Amino acid sequence: MALDREVLILQPVSERSGTRIWDCQRSDWSIIRHSNLDTAGAYLTSSGTSVAILDCRGIESPGQKLKRWMDGHQGVYWVAILSPNQLLKEEWQLFVATYCYDYHTSPVIDNMLAITLGRAYGMSRIKGSLSLTFEKQGLIGNHEDFQNVLIFLQSFRGHCLTLVGERGVGKELIARCLADIKGCCFICVDAAKDSNSEFLSDLCDAPNCKSSDGICLYLFNADEASDSMQHLIASQSYSEHFLVIYGFGKPIDAVDDKSRWNPGFLVALKSNLIKVPPLRERGKDKLLIAKHYLQKIGRERGKFMSGFTSQAEEAIERYHWPGNVDELIERVRAGVEHCHSEHLSAEVMGMAKLIRVKESDFSLRRAREEADALAIERVLELVSGSTGKAAELLCISRASLHRLIARYGIRR
Repeated sequence: MALDREVLILQPVSERSGTRIWDCQRSDWSIIRHSNLDTAGAYLTSSGTSVAILDCRGIESPGQKLKRWMDGHQGVYWVAILSPNQLLKEEWQLFVATYCYDYHTSPVIDNMLAITLGRAYGMSRIKGSLSLTFEKQGLIGNHEDFQNVLIFLQSFRGHCLTLVGERGVGKELIARCLADIKGCCFICVDAAKDSNSEFLSDLCDAPNCKSSDGICLYLFNADEASDSMQHLIASQSYSEHFLVIYGFGKPIDAVDDKSRWNPGFLVALKSNLIKVPPLRERGKDKLLIAKHYLQKIGRERGKFMSGFTSQAEEAIERYHWPGNVDELIERVRAGVEHCHSEHLSAEVMGMAKLIRVKESDFSLRRAREEADALAIERVLELVSGSTGKAAELLCISRASLHRLIARYGIRR
């Protein structure tokens, strides 16, 4: 996020017709304007802006292209601008309710819009502060579904929780983080192994854990527990100092299969159940997580890593990630181990096949990236490397400029 309050204004149609929205002269807001989804998306990815205006006037209907684009930027608090006639249509009502924080109808009153943007900015700060505790543990993500998981965990006060999600989505990391927040001793047990039954039976008297500190028992592979293990888990009398977390790897519908589960075990599974989304459904979180672990692993290895090459970023966004977050971390780790430059490439990460052939890549996005990099290089040369003056000439925040310099590997 920029040092001042930054808002992106996206006007796909109205800007071209000469109707500008919110000509704000307030010094506490930095305004960035775009009229194209691709350029706006590239800016949101690089800048971290959390509040934006979407001017829907002149758009006949919210098509699939716009909806898919909005899915990729769910960490942004959108304020929609609609005409009174648009607001009467059910498809626009559904769009606003699904994708937007709030809306205004035209004609827009600047002071009222400023109040709405202020609330949106405040809400983004509140959610950001709630996420900070989890980010310190490595739980990173702005996608709405993942943010809902963190908000649920922040307010959780129960003694039993089930995390449903594919292998590698980070269920154990979430459990460890929750144990740390609660001040509990963390114990991880494979529920699929009957050989752990004796340990579970004696757990209440575990000598290495003080009951006053609490115990967080994480039972992973709970979906593979045998009938005898299910019966044992369900029959345990856990004290009030226990927090029991089940790691469930099958689809959420499998929890409702009464023929598969011991009745007492099923009650425990369904008492507080939350789904952890797979990485492929988390939009821009893929690149956000990759950048976090690139810096973290780089520090651990004593290597300075400026970022990913543009081709590596493209490969990360295009890949399906069947192994989810665990696979992403391992690819970054392996890449850092074998990297001999400041920027990690797709080839070093073993993702060369996902790079588009350069000769056939005439996409507008690539052309704009090259143009952006060239413009930044020229302005930096003009101002003798002063990022403050360069940011002012480029009409972006200094923080955004630093991110773009790192992204494109520009040397000052």
